[in-house]
Amino acid sequence: MTAQPEVVLCLQAGLSDYPDVEYGVNIARLLQASVKFLCMRGRGTTATLEQAVQLGSEKLQAAGLTFEVEWAKGLVAEAIETAVRDHPQALAIFSDRNRPVWRRLLRLGRLRHLMAEVSSPLLRVRDTCWPIEEILVCSGGMAYTIRLEKMAIRLAKASGARLTLLHIVEPVTMDYSLAREMHEHWSQLIETHTPQARHFIKVVAAAKEAGVEARLLVRHGEVVQEIIREVRSGNYDMVGLGSAYSSHSLRNLYRPDVTALVSAAVDCPILTMRGKESDTFEQDF
Repeated sequence: MTAQPEVVLCLQAGLSDYPDVEYGVNIARLLQASVKFLCMRGRGTTATLEQAVQLGSEKLQAAGLTFEVEWAKGLVAEAIETAVRDHPQALAIFSDRNRPVWRRLLRLGRLRHLMAEVSSPLLRVRDTCWPIEEILVCSGGMAYTIRLEKMAIRLAKASGARLTLLHIVEPVTMDYSLAREMHEHWSQLIETHTPQARHFIKVVAAAKEAGVEARLLVRHGEVVQEIIREVRSGNYDMVGLGSAYSSHSLRNLYRPDVTALVSAAVDCPILTMRGKESDTFEQDF
């Protein structure tokens, strides 16, 4: 048992199978993290879920990791909020694999609600892409993505995955010098004297210092479409997306709906977490 879970695996009873249990256990073993199995009772039977949790618990025990099992009722989002309220560093893992597409696209959907209410890292699992060999992090190149980038570097180091940073330069819609410079030199962004270039230089350096192979891709176009295009063509095992709910970044490149819209369109695991404009690479999170 543990009072301070580092991974919270939220599971709904009544499903036919639980591949996300094995995925969550694999993540915990990568990170050498303690686990809380947060099991949600519903109208269906709990037998299949209990069996999956038992198998997951045995694997954690074999790996020397602590765990606890908690049963709760109510909505998944509210249960996650409660579970991580006192553990803001805990990685909350949940699945929407059994939700219909129209539910994923609802404006007040689960992921949007969680991004607005929870500052902890969130990992939405639909397809269990394993092992993790390629991680894509979509970044606006601003401070609020630093926590996400650090988490992605941690996962890449633990799994031996390669890290790809994706930055989308949108068409200029406002006339100011920084926008013009990025628009005119987007293909050589890393060589420009912009805050985004300085940001990505630091991210790549932090990744290399951790022993992680990292590269920067820069695309020009509409943010959501370009991210989805890269995800579908790049064979990635995990996609990181910065949350802008608490951000006031320049031109609001990552509007509140970008992460949720991409999440609805792609099936590989989505990692997201909120940050602040005051975050720096020198801070510990």
